[in-house]
Amino acid sequence: MIPVDDISQVDPVLCEDGRNVGFYAWTDDDETFFWSIPLPMMVEEVAFESLLPEWVELGWKMLMQQG
Repeated sequence: MIPVDDISQVDPVLCEDGRNVGFYAWTDDDETFFWSIPLPMMVEEVAFESLLPEWVELGWKMLMQQG
């Protein structure tokens, strides 16, 4: 998929339905990779934002697993 060493930033976003989280991974060369995960229940935007550092960490862990 993506060489993990090339990724410089991971940005999670709550999808409009509140039941999926999308992850954007960016390289220094402005390449963008996207993947998403389903959630078992709806999450409110406020709750998602309050846990943003944890979502970023999860995105990095998911990248490391595939690498």
